[in-house]
This record gives sequence, C-alpha cells and structure tokens, in this order.
Amino acid sequence: MQITKTSLMNLLTTPSTAHTGSLDDWQKQVIGRALSALFQRQTRDERTTNTTNQHNNIGFAGCDAKAGSFAAKSYMKRGTLLDFQHTKWMAVGASGFPRIVKYHKQLNEIAQEKVAAHAA
Repeated sequence: MQITKTSLMNLLTTPSTAHTGSLDDWQKQVIGRALSALFQRQTRDERTTNTTNQHNNIGFAGCDAKAGSFAAKSYMKRGTLLDFQHTKWMAVGASGFPRIVKYHKQLNEIAQEKVAAHAA
C-alpha cells in the first residue's frame, strides 16, 4: 500500500470497521502513531531537546519539532493525544490538507521499510 496525501486523508476520515469509538478517537490514534514514527526518525539529540538540528527531511520539520515531539511523547505515554494536540495536527493548511498530511512521504517510507522487514 502506498501512502499518499489522499490515502492518508482517507485514513483520517474513515475509521476501521473494527473501531468502535468516535472519529476523533480514531484520528488521535492515526496521528499519534504517525507522530511516534516520525519522532523515532529524529536523531537522539533532537529527541532529547525536542528540536530539529539537521535539516535532512527526516523526522519533523523545524517548525513542527517541538509540538511533534511533545505530542509523540504524550501518545507513547498515554496511548492517545490530548484534544489540543489533535486539533493542531488536524488543522487544515493552505494545501487543503491537515498538518499531519505533509509528512505523507516519510510515512510511506516508514511503511515500506516495515513491509520489507516483514518480507525478509
């Protein structure tokens, strides 16, 4: 499966048939997992300081590093995002997509790496 802007948007707006909670709860899970995966791509120093020091298109963009790091840590600790974190990452920008969607290419790379690891 390829993760594109459209497929990520569809995932955010169409809960799994196994999901029994609200749409917001579904989105918090999808965003939380995505942020956690992006956070793991940050360097050790960046994860510690909640910043982006290397501008290498891996992990969070500088403008999202602090909020993304805190939200990822919150999700990993609590298993959900707080309401204000959900609102931030679902906020629609000039692109017409929620903020989290700008990371679709990296999320696709992560997904492809997982597929390759399971195939090996």
